[in-house]
Amino acid sequence: MLSAYRKRIPIIRDSVTTVTTPGETIDVIVTELGIAINPRRKDLVKHFKKSKLPICDIHDMKQKVDDICGGQPPPPKTTDRIIALIEYRDGTIIDKVMQVKE
Repeated sequence: MLSAYRKRIPIIRDSVTTVTTPGETIDVIVTELGIAINPRRKDLVKHFKKSKLPICDIHDMKQKVDDICGGQPPPPKTTDRIIALIEYRDGTIIDKVMQVKE
């Protein structure tokens, strides 16, 4: 289970600084606030809708996290220097990590 926030910093976000797994490949996010199912997985949505599990929309989950944390923090300020590349399991480069300004 993923914590929806850490030290009042939201983990459920509109966008991330670094992609390590493409969002479209994520089927389910489970947090203490509930279970969000990727709407592209209609089979899972249909299956779990009948369950008593706390299924919720990812946008509603994000709103709850924002309410708890007081909103989203600004993105980090970065330089133009690339310090790492993110390689996906198929070998393609899917993102780069930029140096954070001090």
